[in-house]
Amino acid sequence: MALFTLTINNFGTALDRQVHEVERVQRYLLQAAQDVRSSGGRKTSGNILDAGAVVGSWTLTPQAST
Repeated sequence: MALFTLTINNFGTALDRQVHEVERVQRYLLQAAQDVRSSGGRKTSGNILDAGAVVGSWTLTPQAST
């Protein structure tokens, strides 16, 4: 069982360097973390948006009871 899963379907536009991919992954992880934080942990899934387009999704499987 995974505690947290981030799936990126595509990066929107083609990226020519790995460093740009890593920057996008970091931005998407921060976006997902903010989504979980702002809900107080009650939100367990969501979409990753980039320029208004859905580029991926995340899922949280809570382990704590409260």
